[in-house]
Amino acid sequence: MKKVALVLIIIIAFLYLIPIIYVFTNSFMDERQLSSDGVHLIPEAFNLQQYYRIALFKGQYFKFFLNSLKITSIIIGGQLVFSVIPAYAFAKMRFPGRNIIFIIYVMALLLPFQVTLVPNYLVFDKLEKMLKIQFIDTHLALILPGIFNTFGVFLLKQFIREIPDEIIQAAKIDGACDFKIFFTIIIPIIRPAILSLIVLTFIDNWNILEQAIVFIDSVEKLPLSLFLETIYYDDFSVFYGGGVLYMIPAIIIFLRCEKYLREGFNVGGNKQYD
Repeated sequence: MKKVALVLIIIIAFLYLIPIIYVFTNSFMDERQLSSDGVHLIPEAFNLQQYYRIALFKGQYFKFFLNSLKITSIIIGGQLVFSVIPAYAFAKMRFPGRNIIFIIYVMALLLPFQVTLVPNYLVFDKLEKMLKIQFIDTHLALILPGIFNTFGVFLLKQFIREIPDEIIQAAKIDGACDFKIFFTIIIPIIRPAILSLIVLTFIDNWNILEQAIVFIDSVEKLPLSLFLETIYYDDFSVFYGGGVLYMIPAIIIFLRCEKYLREGFNVGGNKQYD
């Protein structure tokens, strides 16, 4: 039975990997083989023509790459700030309406982001008229909803809640203030969960699509995830090379942080003290 399950897992994993393998191998094919009929997995002649053309003649590719990097990095930083602090408050502090507010957070988490696109657009439109600051057709329209995503609060709150209250009380008896407790006790303990949040936030926002379609009108402000479609229709001969370069950051981050991602979902806060 275990052997059958193992074989099934290997087959399913391979099916998931087929698109990645296909893009990777096709990135080393020349234009002639790409334009031929049929599906090819092995290059007839191994070459770096696609990467060469992207580097020399597709300078805008790296501009859109930087757009995605900028948007994703700011969202990650904002998520950390606006997730860790509220998560600590919900988990360890007592204040009126705490449970009701957290239920609202959870309800916002359960809503598909497609449902919130139109309300976000209307809010940004109103803010533009009130504050005379442009939001629509700027990266702010992508960054602000990403920063205030409630998933980070929900994830980190579960970990902080598992930290024994006795540890915090002992620190207070020793004279530590809330600020010191937060940075010297809470943050180090939930480090795996924080790194998990970074990985998940990066992957989610690196692959941003629908939000950019709704909020961004100027081509030069698009993230790389949308510019790949332009490459596909305008210059198919370098599409696969561009796809591989697009996947590399996500693959590197996942491989380097995979163990933290696993710990983040499997290790509770009090596990540190077993």
